[in-house]
Amino acid sequence: MMYGPRGLFSCSILHLILRLPFLVVPVAVGLLLAMPYLRNLPEKALPQSIITFSFDDGYASVYEKALPILERYGYVGTVFVITSAIGQSGYMTLEQLLNLAKRGWEIGSHTVSHRYLTELSPSELEFELWVSKRHLEGLGLTVVSFAPPGGEYNQTTIEAVAKHYLCQRISWPDGLNDIPLSNPEDRYRLQAVSVEAKTTVEEIQQWILLAKENKKWLILLFHRIDESGDHNWSSQDFETIVRFSREQGFRGISLSNVVK
Repeated sequence: MMYGPRGLFSCSILHLILRLPFLVVPVAVGLLLAMPYLRNLPEKALPQSIITFSFDDGYASVYEKALPILERYGYVGTVFVITSAIGQSGYMTLEQLLNLAKRGWEIGSHTVSHRYLTELSPSELEFELWVSKRHLEGLGLTVVSFAPPGGEYNQTTIEAVAKHYLCQRISWPDGLNDIPLSNPEDRYRLQAVSVEAKTTVEEIQQWILLAKENKKWLILLFHRIDESGDHNWSSQDFETIVRFSREQGFRGISLSNVVK
């Protein structure tokens, strides 16, 4: 008969009790005290190499270009959506967002109108945070993560974000995150490596190798795929990076699933 770790633990205790009956009461009390801990033992620890592919704004090219590439290599992504842009020209439709969620992607908030949080009044800040989340959840999505437009944040905005969201991904300076996070407050300062048009494949590969060597969590930040502008990247280069991540043994985990 095969036993898991808890099964072996239970059988050992039973054998001990049968041989030493006077231990029944103290052992029973000890087991009762330990039950909450045993029930909450994690099924598995976080892997040593984690990568999260994140996308800001919610451009249609993410659905059209990035999705099929990530699926080819068994990865999912996290997309931060500007709620006022849903269904607008060049942006994902509601149906596409819902389909991403069904495929295991995480949908996060990128505010209502993409205004920089540090420039807002308290009431405007609350509007951008709360209304965007409520709107997405009203569409049937689960929303617990947030990314500030332009990566602009300060202590005031962090405190406001924490009232509504489980975590926040920032966009500068580039950096890696601990696995697991060494400080619970770091969940509102999750660092990423921003990929822009001028960023080379070799630079991103170096970040991947650095994360692997130091057992860190790498979050890559993309915007457009196969479009134009400073925040665009080619699908060919994107696939090269995704393939390299898989070859290096990285698990692809969405933002909130790492910090939960």
